[in-house]
Amino acid sequence: MEFSLNFKSVSSSFPLPCDVADKYIKLASANQLKALILVMRDLSDKIDAQAIADKLSISKTDAEDALLFWVRCGILEREETAPEKPKKNVIINAELPSRTDVIMRGMEDEKVRLLLREAQLKFGRNLKNNESRLLVSLYDDYGMDVSVILLLLQHAAAENKANLSYVKSTAVKWLKDGVQTVRDAEEEISRQLRGKLAFSVVRRAFGIEQRMPSEKENEFSNLWVNEWKMTPEMLKAAYDVCIDQKAKISFPYIGKVLEKWHLAGYKTVQDVKNGEKKPAAKKGKANDFAGFDLDAFEAKLNSD
Repeated sequence: MEFSLNFKSVSSSFPLPCDVADKYIKLASANQLKALILVMRDLSDKIDAQAIADKLSISKTDAEDALLFWVRCGILEREETAPEKPKKNVIINAELPSRTDVIMRGMEDEKVRLLLREAQLKFGRNLKNNESRLLVSLYDDYGMDVSVILLLLQHAAAENKANLSYVKSTAVKWLKDGVQTVRDAEEEISRQLRGKLAFSVVRRAFGIEQRMPSEKENEFSNLWVNEWKMTPEMLKAAYDVCIDQKAKISFPYIGKVLEKWHLAGYKTVQDVKNGEKKPAAKKGKANDFAGFDLDAFEAKLNSD
């Protein structure tokens, strides 16, 4: 049987790189070849993975994988998009995908199947309906990478907070803070752990009962211990000043005291005594924090 080209059909044609036939014809899958044909057919248009997926009746993920094959071959180029700015207002809608939607997404997208399967392993149990719906929503509606979501779940499980409320609130915070990559997530988790350890130092210095700190308390603790390198003795001294003036614990007030000492370069309690005591202390009076001019110190703090 012999074949010949119908030249009437090539009156409307488009170019195809020779390397496709010379180098990659045996390596490329059917979907990869079809995807490239569609791309070359519409050279004037922006490459739309979803449109290609629709035309080939495949998932968007499969279409993207097919296009990435040609990027690796040097036929196509991948445009690097600038990272999104952190979102100031993020609200995860109460109206999550339905159970049917979750099942359908799991059937059509391998990444969704991976997400739901790995989530169950990290939680050590079957996912509740609302949990699976939230996870699919984070991936589909909010653009969170599957690896980032799984790292979030791993962190939640490690904190014994493998529940819908914690996962949702943490996801909102990460979206607001612009956590987009696994590296971003690892750095955020590390920051939280450092803050948690810092609060344990502060808690012991202040004599606070063992409890979970608030977000603000974590921030103060991280600043004082990890950034300003305040010793437990310095923390206790600032706490004493606060109690003497306020008769109750106030993290913002203690923060002002420590900031003054930090800016003054005080590293030890003795530095504070030498720098803050009255110029003319009464003879015979002990050289301790009771010798501070607390009224003047209070006025100075409040004047800032």
